[in-house]
Amino acid sequence: MSTPGIAVAGVLVGAYMVGSVPVAWLLGRSRDIDLREVGSGNPGTSNLFRNAGIGMAVLSGPLQFAQGLVPVLIARAAGGDGSLVELTALVTVAGNGWPVWLGFRGQRGVAVATGAVAGLHPVLLAVLLVCFAAGAVGRRIAAGVLAGFVLLPVAAAFIGGPRLAVTCSALLAALLLRRLDGIGDDRRQATTGERRHILLRRIVFDERPGQVLVGRRPGAEWAERRP
Repeated sequence: MSTPGIAVAGVLVGAYMVGSVPVAWLLGRSRDIDLREVGSGNPGTSNLFRNAGIGMAVLSGPLQFAQGLVPVLIARAAGGDGSLVELTALVTVAGNGWPVWLGFRGQRGVAVATGAVAGLHPVLLAVLLVCFAAGAVGRRIAAGVLAGFVLLPVAAAFIGGPRLAVTCSALLAALLLRRLDGIGDDRRQATTGERRHILLRRIVFDERPGQVLVGRRPGAEWAERRP
């Protein structure tokens, strides 16, 4: 029996609202830090770690993973078919990347997308975790994240067929769009020869030229580390 339309709408709206809660930003505000004004300016866990310490980041990461996982599990529990479950995963990630609470300028969406993928299929989560670990070992975690989400549609095609592969491709597209946030400004300020490298480094390593990656820590001096 198909899920009633009002239930489908409720699941999708709820998924967006859950995904859009700016967990890392709220944790930063609890320490009187606005993550949009320090470090990379991104209201996510990485910037929280750099500016509020590992304790806050350890709390933020699992909470954001749950933000992605729980709506997908609720969609399953509501009796939704595969298409509703997959659409719920996408809507949740969209809420995290484009939250209404922060003027639609949100996080990179990695932790929430990873949670959503865990809800789609455990093997897909394993693919991501292996790539994340490889990136961490090579000290290029952003590249490992990209590799994981690039491989995801291929793995999904074998596990669940074309529809799941399309869903994973859409997750990859969402993460790439978040990485490209502000790329126009960077390219306008660069020389012609630098523009290609700027785009490549943004996509692969999620780096911006001259970006301050470590902002003012509470009770510490200003510090900078440039890519």
